[in-house]
Amino acid sequence: MEYFNKTQTDWRISQCCQFHDKQLAKRYNLGTTTKTYALKEGGKERVQSKALSNCRKLEDILKTYFPRQPVNLRSFRISSELFPCYTLDFTHEWYEEIRDEIKQILARAGDYAREHQVRLSVHPGQYTVLASNKPDVVEKSIEDLEYHALYGQYMNLPAEDFSMNIHLQGLYGGKHEDGIKRFATHFPYLSDYAQGCLSVENEDKPNGYDIHHTLELAQRIPIRCTLDTHHYACHRMVETERVKVGEKTVNRKVRDVDHITHTSDYFVEAVKSWRGVRPLFHKSQSFHPDNSDYWMKPNAHSETYWDEDLMANHVPMLEYADFDIEAKFKEVAVKGFYDFIKQEESFSGEPVVTKRI
Repeated sequence: MEYFNKTQTDWRISQCCQFHDKQLAKRYNLGTTTKTYALKEGGKERVQSKALSNCRKLEDILKTYFPRQPVNLRSFRISSELFPCYTLDFTHEWYEEIRDEIKQILARAGDYAREHQVRLSVHPGQYTVLASNKPDVVEKSIEDLEYHALYGQYMNLPAEDFSMNIHLQGLYGGKHEDGIKRFATHFPYLSDYAQGCLSVENEDKPNGYDIHHTLELAQRIPIRCTLDTHHYACHRMVETERVKVGEKTVNRKVRDVDHITHTSDYFVEAVKSWRGVRPLFHKSQSFHPDNSDYWMKPNAHSETYWDEDLMANHVPMLEYADFDIEAKFKEVAVKGFYDFIKQEESFSGEPVVTKRI
């Protein structure tokens, strides 16, 4: 079967990793265990049981949850905890014992994903730094990326139809150019599959890697650029005033008024970097001003989406790209943005349709 992305005619907004509703969370959220518990008596059985249970839960999500959702909501970021403790040296033999069973379960999960047109992705964590200047960190990062790439391989998904996204990182007080060079140097050590599904996103810190840095990387190696609209805004935050929050006085930061739009050169170039595959970008926003974290943690993700002007700004982007919805209330936030989009469509009388750049 031809992978669906290039023929996809409907936009997608994606739920990330977990469920917020208690009943859904109990049924679908993946379990985990730690190295400490894995080393204790019964650790092998605990790790193997969690891994097989997680695979069955993922199969259940794709078989029973997403078919009940509108096609626009059929997209899911899989948790990095699918195979607990997988990259620890002493668990390799444990996983070999259950690998065939894992492959069988995930092959069925992949069949359901294709049948119901569910887009899938993963997002390795902050310690996966391919641009590091430390050989041991690079080695561990490659191992972690290959681990996450197994998700797509075991589900028999073509690399270009499976998204694995990381941050560029690796600045270490040096020049941005140095990190870009190191990333490009280490990239060929990844398997063809991992290279094919990898993307790199812009960062939120003002001194970190912005979208023009990731686009520069994409000029050197065949990698896709994930535009994070919230990080783009955070990167441009400016200190405006000192405000008192409880007993503390802090710098209030606000986003630059010039939000990125679907006509921005950066947006267009990021879309092009996906080379014909429909991009999967990131959308989130800061907490509501009534929440103290709006002042204390301006870069953090909010529970849901409250800024209708910002949401309206993002709707036209769905003509060209899908979005991971990074919000603490998970499927609740996704549904809220979906309802807003449908409301916008009813007001304008024009549905959001997919286009190519």
